[in-house]
Amino acid sequence: MQSNSMMKAVLAVVLCISMAATGCTAQWISVALADLPVLTQMALNIATLAVTLQSGKQLNPADAAAIQSISAEAGKDLNLLQTLYDQYKANPSTTTLQEISGVIATANTNLPGLLAAAHISDPVLAARITAGVSLILATVQSFAALIPQTAPATSQTISAQTIAVPKAKDLKKRWNEQVCAPTGNAALDSAFAACALR
Repeated sequence: MQSNSMMKAVLAVVLCISMAATGCTAQWISVALADLPVLTQMALNIATLAVTLQSGKQLNPADAAAIQSISAEAGKDLNLLQTLYDQYKANPSTTTLQEISGVIATANTNLPGLLAAAHISDPVLAARITAGVSLILATVQSFAALIPQTAPATSQTISAQTIAVPKAKDLKKRWNEQVCAPTGNAALDSAFAACALR
């Protein structure tokens, strides 16, 4: 009789741990999946900004190409992350988690490298592109902090509440404030307005 009670207690503990782990997994995936479309739109808007400024003769071709390269890399990395998060949600595996971590590491290396190599001649535009890329990278890094570790169950779980992951609405607001706010330069302001997120 006592062994039956012990088994029930052990089963209850295992179920609680399992439910908590599943809840955290669903939570971190839902946070990432809600923010990734906004981040992808940010990457696209960086390219839109370059095209808009180049068509108005406000941007030299070298700067435009550099900015479009940054946008393309960010878009590629974010689209791959979206695919991997969808895969993980459908079929959780350690391999997919490792792939997600690899893409995040790649983005954290490639985007700052492209940004440093860009040498954008207009300082205001350079600062805005840097702010946009920094916002994308900071958000992606916060996703990395939420990824469940494959360590034993005794390790402490990090929740979305302890990691400052902005919601999609907050990301849009920060993008609009940091990248698209008026500068006083009519040509730049027109392009920045075109890249604002609604």
